[in-house]
Amino acid sequence: MTVIRTLATALAVNRVAFGMSFLGAPARAGRLWIGRSAARRPESRVFARALGARDIALGLGALRALREGDDAAARAWLAGHALSDGADLVATLAAGRELPAGPAAFAVAVAGASTAIGAAAAMKLGREGE
Repeated sequence: MTVIRTLATALAVNRVAFGMSFLGAPARAGRLWIGRSAARRPESRVFARALGARDIALGLGALRALREGDDAAARAWLAGHALSDGADLVATLAAGRELPAGPAAFAVAVAGASTAIGAAAAMKLGREGE
C-alpha cells in the first residue's frame, strides 16, 4: 500500500469516526469545534448531526472505492473530502475570535491537515507511478 493510499484510507476512517460522533453525540462532539456552550444549543446539534451524516457518507464512499481499487472514484470522493474540509477550515477561520481559542485551534489543525491529505490523494491516488 502506498503512502498516499494509506493516508487516504486513514482520512476516510477518521471521517466516519468523526461523523458517527457528531451524529450520535452532537453536543459532546461539537464542543471540540465550537466550544461547550455553543455545542449544547439545539440549533447547533441540528447542524452537528447534518455534518455527521455528511462525514459518514464521504468516508464510506471513499473507503468503498479504495477497497475496490477504483482509483478514479476514490479520487472523486477524496476531492469531496478536500472541498468539505476546506470549507470547514475557511468557516472556522472566518469566525475568528467568536469561537473559543482551544476548540478553534483544534478545528483549524484537523481541517487543515484533512484538506491537505484529501487534496493530495485526489490528485495523486493511483497515479504515483506516472
